[in-house]
Amino acid sequence: MRVKKWSSVAAVVLAATLALSACSDKGDAKGDDTSASSSSSSGQGGDATLDQAGFFSEVTASQRKARTAHVTMNIGGGAQTMKAEGDIAAGDKPEDTAMSLTMDLGSQKAEMRLVDQTFYMNLGAPTGNKFAKIDLTDENNPIGKQYNSLLKNLDPTGQLEQLEKAVTKFEQKGSPKQIDGVEATPYEVTVDVAKLADSLGGLNGQTAGVPKSITYVMYVGPDKLPRQMSFDAAGTKLTMNYSKWGEKVDIKAPPAAQITDKNPFARPSAMS
Repeated sequence: MRVKKWSSVAAVVLAATLALSACSDKGDAKGDDTSASSSSSSGQGGDATLDQAGFFSEVTASQRKARTAHVTMNIGGGAQTMKAEGDIAAGDKPEDTAMSLTMDLGSQKAEMRLVDQTFYMNLGAPTGNKFAKIDLTDENNPIGKQYNSLLKNLDPTGQLEQLEKAVTKFEQKGSPKQIDGVEATPYEVTVDVAKLADSLGGLNGQTAGVPKSITYVMYVGPDKLPRQMSFDAAGTKLTMNYSKWGEKVDIKAPPAAQITDKNPFARPSAMS
């Protein structure tokens, strides 16, 4: 297993994590609580269906109030399958977000943590069974710069507007199903990939194999909290499940003794 592939997998996981954290928008605290409470009570009262105009704002308000979630993720492409599981604590801004995830590619496993804009990744043998430390604010580190651009471009004050501008189709489709102990309603949200990429900084010329559009299927509970998100595009299938919304999590940086100063992403010779 190449370190380069781990880097790509990490980018997917981190991007998905930041997409969740970007839903914890800034705002007046009183207004936030009122909005979230109203969304939840209206959903519990019966029909939990959301229209396109209210979907992003109401789900955002509920996530903003909950703050934390447990996440499980499955990513498959060809013969390769990756599983990840862990906790996320969303801040008012993506740079305030923390996460702790373990990843499993069958014969190889890894652990990732994001704390105080610092990314820690234990790849096993390639990192000496310790955590490589990547400062996401270090513009001189190519990997740090890559992930830091995600942090900057997923500013929650504009993320919803960026996503909504890329939506080409929205509909409630299918019957609710039990997920995480609640009746979750499915929504299909189709986005124009080029428009979304432009709003997040562009594709940097990497257009090979990139689909023109992606349709996300999002299951949302009566409390307006997402319970599942999935898509199948360009031979890659991703499914994320969310649970334990609002429960306390304890995410910390690894102790100094578990951190290595060797960066496996630093040199081409280290990529295999």
